Amino acid sequence: MAVASTGAYANDYAPAVVAMTGGPTDWSISFGTSHTDGLNFTDTYQFSYSGAPGSATVAIFNLASPTGDLDFSWADINGTPLLISNTGAFSVSAIFATPVSGLITLTIKGSDTGVASYAGTLDIKTPVPEPATYGMMLGGLALLGVVARRRKG
Repeated sequence: MAVASTGAYANDYAPAVVAMTGGPTDWSISFGTSHTDGLNFTDTYQFSYSGAPGSATVAIFNLASPTGDLDFSWADINGTPLLISNTGAFSVSAIFATPVSGLITLTIKGSDTGVASYAGTLDIKTPVPEPATYGMMLGGLALLGVVARRRKG
């Protein structure tokens, strides 16, 4: 009975998959929502981007207002936990430079005491090849051309 009743009181938010903007090496998106019923919540966001594997930075903030407050109890990105701090009227959750690729799932759990909301950002940086990498690639191709030409002649 207790298990059935906890699910009935959940205040969960799960929007459709959202495509991130930017590229080709820097992708970002803002997100957030409000909770108003004084109950626990689990919010699940999914983001997509067409970039290569990269590193993600996530920051989520809440500042209490006269109408309510919100505390985070858990947050993760693709299963990697974010750091959480609930200090007085200020709650924050963040992670820096965690590896990601493909579909990104961000899960946020917490509770509110009345009308409260949070906002956050997700930024993904994908590596940019160094100019020396291109030089080495061109040098290798030139060497292959020389070897192929010598074999022909």
